[in-house]
Amino acid sequence: MSESTTPFRLKLPSADYFSGLVKAISSVVDEGSFTADKDSLRLTGMDPAHVSMVNFSLGRDAAEEYVCEKTTEIRLNITELLKFLRRAGNESLTLEYDENTRKLRIVLANTSARKERTFVMNTLESVSSPTPVPKLTFDAKCRVETSAFYEAINDASLVSDYTKITITPSYLLISSKSDVGVNQTKLEKEGSLVYEISTEKEVSASFSLTYLEKIMSSSKSLSNETGIELSTNRPIKLSFPITAGKIEFLIAPRMD
Repeated sequence: MSESTTPFRLKLPSADYFSGLVKAISSVVDEGSFTADKDSLRLTGMDPAHVSMVNFSLGRDAAEEYVCEKTTEIRLNITELLKFLRRAGNESLTLEYDENTRKLRIVLANTSARKERTFVMNTLESVSSPTPVPKLTFDAKCRVETSAFYEAINDASLVSDYTKITITPSYLLISSKSDVGVNQTKLEKEGSLVYEISTEKEVSASFSLTYLEKIMSSSKSLSNETGIELSTNRPIKLSFPITAGKIEFLIAPRMD
């Protein structure tokens, strides 16, 4: 592949790491546009029902090698990309985009074993404009252990198809109720599972567990910490700290 037709090249030490990020992205979008420039690789997208949104970026500092000659859009079937990445073991990952053929080259390499595998993936027609990220402000913020929040979401799904999330100055509450019964998980600020709560008042909103479960299930391996930002009856923002980048999700509230 000639250098003149390769405006973008990225090499990461861990293919598994990038596979995990793409798995999280796939919880919202089946296809999406990655935008690469001199500083980062980014993607924003909404699910078809416009209930959930993903906002992802990975900075060049995360890469062993990062070359981007000009701003480049690479639109892919995310589900198909994930199939290739899931083939990765303890290998490095190189992504190269050929502008002439509009194909993405995926190279998985194990240097010590002298083994290299290559997949070439067709890209999709680009869309007219990227998905804008809404500018939201939140009244409450907390950081909790990911496994504890994931467990609470799973518990809530045993009772209902939606859950109410409440943040107060002293605790985070995840609750659900239906004809089946009632469930609630309280994570107190002074406990070991809550790293931070920042709010001056109680806020709450209800959300579809279909979206919460899908996002948490796909993202729980990214970080031991989940950031939650909330205002009453407004979208919830979930974020997972990653090295030299960010991945965050918005979910619209369920209005009773």
